[in-house]
Amino acid sequence: MWPFKRKTPTPTRPSFPVGSYRLGMRINNPRELVEFTPAEYAVFGRDFRGEVGYHAPPVRFLDMTWKLMLGTVNGEVYKLAPYLELQSKGEANKAAWTALCHCRAELGEPSQQQTGLFVWDTTDGNVILQTGECADGFAVNIFATSSAVRSYERL
Repeated sequence: MWPFKRKTPTPTRPSFPVGSYRLGMRINNPRELVEFTPAEYAVFGRDFRGEVGYHAPPVRFLDMTWKLMLGTVNGEVYKLAPYLELQSKGEANKAAWTALCHCRAELGEPSQQQTGLFVWDTTDGNVILQTGECADGFAVNIFATSSAVRSYERL
């Protein structure tokens, strides 16, 4: 038998904005952002020269209020990370379903999926939807990462 690999379709759609933030945008007003603390950098790390991580103000997205972290390199957003922390499994399931439906509507079918993890390749990077249990309940996370990371200088 010939070993066949399933060919992943070429992405045709860009990632979507979250609130007023979009991959590749320049951060012009960092006063509304709070840079990660040394303890947070110890957890999240830094991979690139010129990388700064921020907490943005909460954003309205999919009719819910999401917390949002941003990854930047030299002032350009390369990662959007909106997340919800919910106490109720029912609320978490509803939020995850809403996020999944939005991702499918914007990006089509995921290129990869398994329980609690969906991945879409986009023309400007990728989008990941991840769900799971956390210390205080349940989490719904979206990670949009720019393909520009390929050109950044690693630390």
